[in-house]
Amino acid sequence: MYQPRRVADPLVPAASAPSAGAQRLDAGLAAFHSAPRRARPTMADRLFARGGLALAVVTASATAGVVVLGSGLHSAEALGASALDVAPVAVAIADDASAAPVSGMTADELAAPVVKKAKVASKALVSVTPMYAAAAVNVRASASEKSDLLGTVALAARVSATATIEGKYRQVEYSDGYGWVLASQLTDEMPIEAAGTTWDPCPRGSAVENKLRKDTIHIYRSVCPLFPAVNSYGGWRAGGMQFHKNGRALDIMLTPHAESALGHRIANYLIAHAKVFNIDHIIFEQHIWTPSTPRWRKMADRGGTTANHFDHVHVAIRA
Repeated sequence: MYQPRRVADPLVPAASAPSAGAQRLDAGLAAFHSAPRRARPTMADRLFARGGLALAVVTASATAGVVVLGSGLHSAEALGASALDVAPVAVAIADDASAAPVSGMTADELAAPVVKKAKVASKALVSVTPMYAAAAVNVRASASEKSDLLGTVALAARVSATATIEGKYRQVEYSDGYGWVLASQLTDEMPIEAAGTTWDPCPRGSAVENKLRKDTIHIYRSVCPLFPAVNSYGGWRAGGMQFHKNGRALDIMLTPHAESALGHRIANYLIAHAKVFNIDHIIFEQHIWTPSTPRWRKMADRGGTTANHFDHVHVAIRA
């Protein structure tokens, strides 16, 4: 900064007149002060020069930060009020040369905006397959029946199974991490056993309900909407075993062998609700199941497809 120096005129003693030498000195000084000249830079000048440069750097850095961080959000929301409200930088001017100089702020001294990190998922990004529990399944910490039990998965509950298989166990997502279940207890389709029962009339009609007991009608109305592929139903008839002539049995007709899988699904559904239906026994493909001995047992050959129950699931209720 350039500025003219203002210097007070020297006082001349009134008691005596100036000498010739003094007059020449005064004339020289007057000529010197009358002409403009470069003033020596003061401490304030140097501080303003340095502070102005630092302030320019700070302002540019802060502005760049606002532009980058505010590109996807409103600036005030992205940075917060404390980061945006940057107070002007004041530079103190020393009264004399002996005072310590004040340094300007640098970009590193500005408070940087706090950026919150996204929550890290505890599960790895792996491919999973939706599957269902075919029974109440134990979930273990590792692929061993001796490992810690983490919990259980209910019948027909949907699970996310990974492709990792160790021995008899398959890895599944469980809680906030992973667990292991028996691979044989997982199925691609929701188990029909998990479906409930109903008393709503069957869309196929109620003719078969003639002379049937209450529990037998309950079985028919529950099976009918769940298994629309069933060929037909048989109920009461005068001859034959006591169960049919007493209205305590229902025959669910299928195509022999071709619909064997469908017959087993129906049988599994009946077993799952045996108590609700008051079931006495179930016969299918020459095997019988009873609540008292809850496993399939082979029966003697009765000499034909229908007699051996290969073309229908036979279910009877207790009296």
